[in-house]
Amino acid sequence: MPDPEGGFDLEAGLPCVWKRLGKYVSRTRLKNGRKIHVNDSKLVYSPGTGLKELERSILALLTTLRGWNEQLADVLAVAAPNCIGDLPGYPWYDARYSEAFPLEADGTSARLFAKALAEHMDHTSTRLVHLEAKIVCERQLNQMFDATRNKGNALFSIAAQHIDYLLRTYGRQNLVITCDRQGARGYYGPLLRLMFDEWSLEVVREHEGFSDYRLRQGDHVVRLVFCEKAEAQCLPVAAASMLSKYLREALMRRFNAYWQSLLPDLAPTAGYYGDGSRFLQDIDEKRRELNVPDDLLIRSR
Repeated sequence: MPDPEGGFDLEAGLPCVWKRLGKYVSRTRLKNGRKIHVNDSKLVYSPGTGLKELERSILALLTTLRGWNEQLADVLAVAAPNCIGDLPGYPWYDARYSEAFPLEADGTSARLFAKALAEHMDHTSTRLVHLEAKIVCERQLNQMFDATRNKGNALFSIAAQHIDYLLRTYGRQNLVITCDRQGARGYYGPLLRLMFDEWSLEVVREHEGFSDYRLRQGDHVVRLVFCEKAEAQCLPVAAASMLSKYLREALMRRFNAYWQSLLPDLAPTAGYYGDGSRFLQDIDEKRRELNVPDDLLIRSR
C-alpha cells in the first residue's frame, strides 16, 4: 500500500511467511487445489463460492496446531474457547446433533494438507503456535456497548484481549504484533497507554493507514503495528481473518437451521443489516411466542 510520506514495508526485516510456506500455501485460489488458499477472508470466501475452500484452509492450519477435530464443537473449544460458556444461552448457537462436519470441505484433504504442511513447517523452521478468535454473542456485545457508550472502544477492547495474551505469553521474545486497522481509528496511543499501563509506550509513527508503536518493559521491546488492509500483507493476519469468518459462517448455519426448524418456509439470512431486517420481520411472531428478548438476538449498534 503506498504511503504519501515515502513508503513503508509492513514486514521489513521479517521473513515472508507466504514465501516460506509457498510449497503448500498460496495467496490466490488454484483451480487444481494443490495448495491451501490463505488471504483476506473476503478473497477466500463468498456466498457464491461457498465455504469449502475457506474451511479446508482453516482446518488444515488448526490441525497442525492442535490435531484433527471431529466436530464443530471441538473446533470452537480450541479456536474460540471464550464462547463455550456463552453459546448454551442461545438456543440457535447451541450444538445441533444432525450437524455435519466438516461443513463443506473434504476432511481427508484437509488432514493430508495438515500433515504435509506440518512437515514443511519443520523443514523451514516455521511454527504456528497460536490461532484463536474471540466470539462475542449478542447479549455480551450489547452489554459492552452499554458500558462503553462507544462501539469503536468496545470493539477495540476485544482486540486488546488478543494483544494482552500475546504480551503475557511472548512479550519476552522478539515479538512483532501486526493488526488490521480497527474501524475508522488511525491513532491508538491513548488507548494503548490506558490498557497496557505496565508497558511504556513509544509512538514511532501515527498515520491513518499505518501506525507503529514500541511497547517496552525493562529490556523487552515489542513492536505493535496497525495497518490498513494488513490481511493482504501479513499471512498471520490473513489466517486470523479467515478463522473469524469461518466461525461466523459456521454459527450462522446453526442460527438458520434453528429458525428453519421452527419455520420451514423461512428464507435463511447472512445476518447483515439489510437482509437481517427482513429476517427479523419473518420470525417476529415466532420469537414473541418464544419470549426471545431483543438483546439476546439483536445488536444495539
